[in-house]
Amino acid sequence: MQFSSAIQSSLEAFANNMKIPFSPQGDGSLSYLLSQSGELTFTPVENGNSVVVSLGRATTGDQNSANEVLLSKAGFKPEIGTNLHAGKSKDGTLHLAVLYEAGQLSPAKLEQTVDYLIGELSSL
Repeated sequence: MQFSSAIQSSLEAFANNMKIPFSPQGDGSLSYLLSQSGELTFTPVENGNSVVVSLGRATTGDQNSANEVLLSKAGFKPEIGTNLHAGKSKDGTLHLAVLYEAGQLSPAKLEQTVDYLIGELSSL
C-alpha cells in the first residue's frame, strides 16, 4: 500500500527538514533507526489515506514496572490531538503509536508527534 499524495507530501517535507532520506520500503512504509530514540516507522493504512506513526525501543530495567508505566501512557493526548496507543512486542520492544488521517497531517505535526513519542518513551 502506498501513502496518499497528501500524506506523502507531508512525509517528504518532514524527511527533508530532518535531512533523512525519503525511501519507502516495498510495503510502502518508511522506517528510520534513530541512534538514541529507537525505530521510527510511518505505515500507510486505510488505502493510504491515514498513517500510523510509531516509535519502538528495546526496554531496559524492570519489565513489570515498564509495562505498567507504558500502559498508563495510552489514551487521548491533547498535546498531539489524538489517541496514543501503547504496546509491547514478543521480543520486549516497547511501542508507542498514533494514527492520523491525511487532513490532520502536516510536516510540523509530524515533527511535534515524533518529539512527543521520543519524550514519552524516554520517560519510561
